[in-house]
Amino acid sequence: MVEFAPLFVPWERRLQTLATVQWVFSAFSCLLLPSSAQICTAIFVGLLFTRFWFISILYTFWWYLERDRPRRGGRRLDSIRHWHIWKYMRDYFPVLLVKTAELDPSRNYLAGFHPHGILATGALTNLCTESTGFSSLFPGIRPNLMTLNLFFRVPFFRDYIMSGVSLPTPGWGKRRAGGMEEGLWGGSLSPGLVSADKESGDHILSREGGGNLLGIVIGGVREAENTRPGSYKLVLRNRKGFVRLALRHG
Repeated sequence: MVEFAPLFVPWERRLQTLATVQWVFSAFSCLLLPSSAQICTAIFVGLLFTRFWFISILYTFWWYLERDRPRRGGRRLDSIRHWHIWKYMRDYFPVLLVKTAELDPSRNYLAGFHPHGILATGALTNLCTESTGFSSLFPGIRPNLMTLNLFFRVPFFRDYIMSGVSLPTPGWGKRRAGGMEEGLWGGSLSPGLVSADKESGDHILSREGGGNLLGIVIGGVREAENTRPGSYKLVLRNRKGFVRLALRHG
């Protein structure tokens, strides 16, 4: 049975819902929906047939020069991490970040996140925004979150998610040709999002000086498919890529 929201909902709650909807709108960008990735692609192509065609041409050059950026740590834009809209989204669920251990800012860290849930809300809110006070709780630590490589092939959208906005991150562990790990949908923004491949992980965890945290939602899409209210089913079998990554940089 469908349950409709009350007609008179407090304004604060409406803002919380709106903030969450905009994230869902972004997160489903690779599905067959009129979401942000499709809209960005349509704008990019559409501009070519207008008097503003030069915008797409200039962006193409920019895209080429920045083609390796997702594998080289992304692009930090702290202003997006501090957007007030993330606090509304935090309060919608709500989400709380609980500190249980100190993190030495002179070292690098690999963090596995589970369970995935539908859109990995915990990973997004805690690692990719400042709505739960990550930087205050862990001073000197710069969190990064991995996501599907396909997202970085979408014009304009790729810059948005690298700046600090998050999408579901991939689970590492399924081996593909060449010994690389295949990114699967797991749990969207710090430097923002980085691509889910071996080169990207090695780059972040080998940075001199420490203070970097790489987040991976290990279970990926298979774990997301098992999401049920009130139950948790983790997918860990044959997902050892993150272990090998940790051993290389431990």
